[in-house]
Amino acid sequence: MAEDNEENEDRTEEASPERREEFREKGQIAVSKEISSVFVLAGTVGFLSYYTPIFMSSLLNMFTNHLSRISHLHISGENIYSFVIEIGKETTLLILPIFAVTAIIATTVTLLQTRFNFSWKRLKPDFSRLNPLKGIVRMFSWQAPVELLKGIGKMSVVGVVSYLILYSEWSKVPGLMHVPMTRVWDYWGDITRSLFLTVAMLLIVVAGFDYLYNFISLEKKLKMTKKEVKEEHKKREVDPHIKNRIRRMQRDIASRRMVEKTEDATVLITNPTHYSIALKYQVGMDAPILLAKGVDFLALQMREVAKEKSIPIVENKPLARALYKMVDLDQTVPASLYKAVSEVIRYVFQLKGINFKKQSSALNV
Repeated sequence: MAEDNEENEDRTEEASPERREEFREKGQIAVSKEISSVFVLAGTVGFLSYYTPIFMSSLLNMFTNHLSRISHLHISGENIYSFVIEIGKETTLLILPIFAVTAIIATTVTLLQTRFNFSWKRLKPDFSRLNPLKGIVRMFSWQAPVELLKGIGKMSVVGVVSYLILYSEWSKVPGLMHVPMTRVWDYWGDITRSLFLTVAMLLIVVAGFDYLYNFISLEKKLKMTKKEVKEEHKKREVDPHIKNRIRRMQRDIASRRMVEKTEDATVLITNPTHYSIALKYQVGMDAPILLAKGVDFLALQMREVAKEKSIPIVENKPLARALYKMVDLDQTVPASLYKAVSEVIRYVFQLKGINFKKQSSALNV
């Protein structure tokens, strides 16, 4: 017990989203059974206010029909059995809507409280609950007095309200002897409905405190120790070896992309050993576009591709370095480098037998 208290005192850190999700998966959510009970009580009473006349009328018709038939019924075991079964079926159909409304209200209120959270882990058998020692510990825990106070509070509310309502009607009871039985049932039905609705309204206050208590208790359980926060932070971080492998894969993908885009280049400008810049320029373009760039081994691969595809390779160290630093992938060459790039493009066009002046105006400086 001392260790548990010490551990609870150390839980000073706010719960992380992962811990909250873990609790939700286990079905540990702030839920008040009292709220469900209050809404079931109020909803059922409200439904009975509408359904009772229909129920009584149907029940009266059922008994009238069956009692009128009984004089013509041949007395035998089989006939009596079928007669009872038929009455049972009709009575069940009359009572079934009440159970259906109760189940729907209870299910809906519970789902709204849990925000439609489903947890099958709550259905798994927990044999540790059968341990009598843990049961004794729970009896003497701080939750036991709270549950006792809630029970006393509910009983007090129901007892006081029942006494006040019934006491105010007590003087009218003797006069019911001169009233038809149907009106007597209506009278007691109205009192019962008023009693239950008043009790339900007052129990909402108790249910509100119960939900607040459960919410605060859950928030305390959700809090984490500094050690748990550190362990969870470690879980979030990827292993350094995996990070390095991801980086290598990303570099490999980028390298393949650079090599592939080099195949569409018009010219490859090199350092020649450290830099390779692949430019593309066609008729109608405002300025050349940088397709790919690389250094060292990647630059060498780009040169090999340029040789295979018969792409002109021009050595220009200052221009290669400037393009590598100033221009990003798929961007046009800036105006400050037009003159240097135009000389390279003119040279390439001359190699291909293309009149550079007729084909380009933007770079013709």
